[in-house]
Amino acid sequence: MNSLNLQEPSPLPGGNAAVPRLKYERTGFDYVILAAAYLLMPVGLVLALLRLMTTHYKNYRRPTNLNLLMHVFIGGFVELSIAMFSSALNGEFGTSELVSTLILIAIMFLTPAFILASVTAKAKYTLSKLNTSYIELIQNKNIRHIGSISERIGQSESDVRRDVHYLKDKGLLDIDIALSEGRQTPEPSAANQGYPESTSGFGGTGRTQASGQQIPAQPQSPPQLPKSIRCPGCGAQNTVLPSQSKSCDYCGTKIPYN
Repeated sequence: MNSLNLQEPSPLPGGNAAVPRLKYERTGFDYVILAAAYLLMPVGLVLALLRLMTTHYKNYRRPTNLNLLMHVFIGGFVELSIAMFSSALNGEFGTSELVSTLILIAIMFLTPAFILASVTAKAKYTLSKLNTSYIELIQNKNIRHIGSISERIGQSESDVRRDVHYLKDKGLLDIDIALSEGRQTPEPSAANQGYPESTSGFGGTGRTQASGQQIPAQPQSPPQLPKSIRCPGCGAQNTVLPSQSKSCDYCGTKIPYN
C-alpha cells in the first residue's frame, strides 16, 4: 500500500486546477457492503476488508474503502443496541444494566468508527491535493510526459496512468489529452546559452567566457634559436645552443649562450 507523497501545489491554482468537492467512488458492491454492515455486521466487516485488500492500491478508492469500514463499526453498534433494547423490553435487563452495556458497546464500536472518520477525511483531502497537482501540471503547465509527472508528484508511473484515466472519466481532465512515456527534456537555461570557451593561438585571439566577456590573450615569448658567437679567446665563430655553453673548437675557451 503506497502512501501519497506530494509536493505542495499552489494554494489557489489558476485555470482549470480548481478541483470540485470529491464524492465517494461507490459501486454496486459497495452498497452491498453498506447493507450488510447495518443488517449483519460480521458479514459486512469481511466484505469491507476484502474490498480494502483488493482495491486500496488505487488512490481514488482509499477514501471510499475507509468510509465503508467506518460504517461497518457504526452498523455493529446499531445492531447490538437494537438487540439490547429488545432484551430490556422483554425484561431480561434492568435499566442500569442496559445503560452500562450500551456505554461499553459504544466504546467498542464508536471509538474505531470515529478514528476511521478522521482518517477518511484526511484521505479525501490528500486525494483532492493529488488531483489538483495532476491538473495543475498537465493542463496549466503543459507537462505531458508520464515520467516527469511521476517525479514531480511522487507517484509511480503506473499510478500516474491510472489516476489520469480516472480524472478523464470524471471530466476533470480533457479526454483528448495524450501523455507520452519517459521524461520531458528540460529547456536550455539562460546560463547555458553563452559562448563556448576557445583557446588562444599565436594570432592573438583571446579566450571567451560563458558570459560572453572577452579575456585578452597573454603575450607569447619567441622561441630561442642556436646562435653563432665569436670566441673571446681566438675570435673563431662557434655555434652555441640555447641555454648552454660550449668550448671553442679551436682554443677550448668556454663560450656562454647570451
